[in-house]
Amino acid sequence: MEKVKVLIYGRRHDELADFARLVPQLGIEPTFVKENLDRDNAALAAGFEGVAVNALCLLDRENIARLAQLGVKYLATRSIGFDNIDLDACREFGIKLSNAPYSPHSVADYTVMLMLMLTRRAKSILRHGEAQDYTLRGIEGRELRSMTVGVIGTGRIGRTVIEDLSGFGPKFIAYDLYPSEALRGRVEYVPLDELFARADIITLHAPLQESSFHTISAASIAKMKDGAMIVNTARGELIDTAALIAGLESGKLGGAALDVLEGEQAYMFGDHRCDNIPCRERALLMAFPNVILTGHYAFYTEQAVTDQVEMALSCLRSFIETGKAPNEIV
Repeated sequence: MEKVKVLIYGRRHDELADFARLVPQLGIEPTFVKENLDRDNAALAAGFEGVAVNALCLLDRENIARLAQLGVKYLATRSIGFDNIDLDACREFGIKLSNAPYSPHSVADYTVMLMLMLTRRAKSILRHGEAQDYTLRGIEGRELRSMTVGVIGTGRIGRTVIEDLSGFGPKFIAYDLYPSEALRGRVEYVPLDELFARADIITLHAPLQESSFHTISAASIAKMKDGAMIVNTARGELIDTAALIAGLESGKLGGAALDVLEGEQAYMFGDHRCDNIPCRERALLMAFPNVILTGHYAFYTEQAVTDQVEMALSCLRSFIETGKAPNEIV
């Protein structure tokens, strides 16, 4: 098998074993750059047709144009999302792009965990325990079987969340522009406004697009049940953070569990123990006893990391050999 030369930006420590195993299997000759693609290191792509990136790489119009000028024809992102990539620029400069769908169980499992922690007031329970306070005040939970779960987005992850939650016995309603045939007869699809009005818990699994930006807004929160809860393991920009905080402060919302947040790119996956994080909203949310906030970890399982690496390398090899690849976006 003739080896295919590719450049890999943003190589993480947890990817090393998968690269070591898959590179010889797939006939890849890799050059690794530990740092994410930015203005300063884009020139390293000179001479490579295929480049692997991740969700933290800077792929705006300027960098896409630079890559094209250097001879890059194919990009493979090791992530399912690609909202950090200027798709119009890829089309304009003739660069093809693929993404890397990974095990839907990673995010689905995490979503169910957050939902259970939220409904059973785990944050307050843990704080009570740390203070050796074993009273019952403020920790009364709810049972999922008596609740209606509203699922926004029923793709691979949304469907898996429904499968995982089914054993708990809640009622499901869902919204998607393209309803899943696999869920017909099991899940009631409703208009978005009806989902807001009926759901006790709303879980977000939609991609970030212009049409889905701030799906959760002041207007949509006003339509929700008093005490409704929101879970987001998709993209932070699906929620208007200011509106969410206002809903929590007023008591309109009963709680939120968020693995993603607007503006998280400024601090995501970094050690900021000695820093002032430039995200005032995050500090406010962390103060609420009924808000669980984690750092974009829902995807992070051994299987998902393997899937991301394997898909990116396979797509680059396919692109370079045939001009086409699985999971081609543009």
